[in-house]
Amino acid sequence: MKRILSIPAALFMFVLLLAACGGGSEMKPLPGSEELAKTLTDSGVFEDELEAVDPEIASLLYGLAPEDGIELQSWFSASGGTAEEFSLFFCQDDAALAAAKKTAEARLENQKRTFGDYAPNEVPKLEGAVIRSRDKVLVVCVAADPEKAAKLLAPYFPA
Repeated sequence: MKRILSIPAALFMFVLLLAACGGGSEMKPLPGSEELAKTLTDSGVFEDELEAVDPEIASLLYGLAPEDGIELQSWFSASGGTAEEFSLFFCQDDAALAAAKKTAEARLENQKRTFGDYAPNEVPKLEGAVIRSRDKVLVVCVAADPEKAAKLLAPYFPA
């Protein structure tokens, strides 16, 4: 477990160093994953409670393999009854970032079909999902209030 958590931590520090060297960038340095998740959950953008998911399970749900060069930290709906989720993909290179985007979009499309069958009121959340990237970090946020989520993420992940 320490290895799984140390790679995202190392990638996060690398991202912070890149942001510090960016010069002229108006983006805020990325906070820690837990802090960013807490900011979103405390803001009321989610209707459901989110809980952290083991990175290996989250990777399976997104269809990622260890050789993809992507470390994933995710929080999903605790009840399983909503489509709400928040995920951060820490990618080792541009190819991994492209793969993460493709995987995230595929998951969202699959979720639209799944929730469309039994909870169609969740589909607009999926359609309004916030997907942004910065410095080889991809964020995916499916929230009840996607506009507010986008505003909260904008200082770290500009549109």
